Amino acid sequence: MVNHGVCPKCGKPTLHVNVNDVMGVLDGESRARCLSYSCIHCNAVLGVQIDPRATRRPKTGKRSNAPN
Repeated sequence: MVNHGVCPKCGKPTLHVNVNDVMGVLDGESRARCLSYSCIHCNAVLGVQIDPRATRRPKTGKRSNAPN
């Protein structure tokens, strides 16, 4: 038998989760695209991680060696 986790808030099995795109913020600035996992029964956040498939965000500001 497969051992499934349970939600720490509502105690129901976490056979499915909601997955949402969120932005990771550091010092008030958006730094990385992340994924948030939440319980489908009570919407408690179960975890957040950096999205491994996200493309890198372009750096803001001017580059000194940028082509004209």
